[in-house]
Amino acid sequence: MMPSFREFREAIEAAAEVLRREEALLKLEGKRVLVVGDLHGDHRSLVSALSRLRDYDLIVFLGDYVDRGPEQLEVFVDLLRAKAENPERVITLRGNHETSQMNYHYGFHEVVVRRFGHGAFGLVGSLYAELPIAAVLNDSFFLVHGGIPMGPTSLRELMPLRKQGEDLEDDSVIQLLWNDPDESIEWFGPSWRGPGIYRYGRSATRQFLSNSGLKCLIRAHEPVESGVAEHFGGLAYTVFSCRHYGISPAGLELEGEVRRAVDLT
Repeated sequence: MMPSFREFREAIEAAAEVLRREEALLKLEGKRVLVVGDLHGDHRSLVSALSRLRDYDLIVFLGDYVDRGPEQLEVFVDLLRAKAENPERVITLRGNHETSQMNYHYGFHEVVVRRFGHGAFGLVGSLYAELPIAAVLNDSFFLVHGGIPMGPTSLRELMPLRKQGEDLEDDSVIQLLWNDPDESIEWFGPSWRGPGIYRYGRSATRQFLSNSGLKCLIRAHEPVESGVAEHFGGLAYTVFSCRHYGISPAGLELEGEVRRAVDLT
């Protein structure tokens, strides 16, 4: 059911209160964790993921909740409600579409304005400013929407990582949310996505993880046919959870050394 303005506002306010207490880089622990990639208005995938909350210590959402899909408001409101109700177990990171600028171009701004009026969209930008950028899980996994940035070679060099405004301001944060892995290169190369965004290869990934004391990068940002794809011999994984790209939406389950795809259809 399409949320009312009151439900929309209350969901934002409740989630923002929780998110304000979270750092830009989260330190997480959980024996059994489900990681969910881009949703882009896919409410069925969100419901499928949240229905499994009792089975996991944490569910980590990697961003890109809105734009493009048919049920953007429903995803936005229900995910924020879940965050407010389960603040320690539902983790909501920022994606490259959690910015006002992207929403103007890819649909969510129009959805909000058409439903609630022009003044309502300001609430969305204020929520984006509270979202964490990345997380470290069990001192082993680096969870972020896009990937590693060019320049900083470890998490230590990225500190102090800070939250952004309603749009992204820091070059390293932009790359954390926009960069993509590429098996054809070893270090960094230009990206088709535009200036200031890069592709990263096996050697760059291995160096960043090793220097940070981590084992694996888990990211989203690109549709992959089966919903989960492995890169660089298991150094990195892509998770994509939106069926509207013609893929089989999935999450990635992490339990000890085991990494397995979870069907979200």
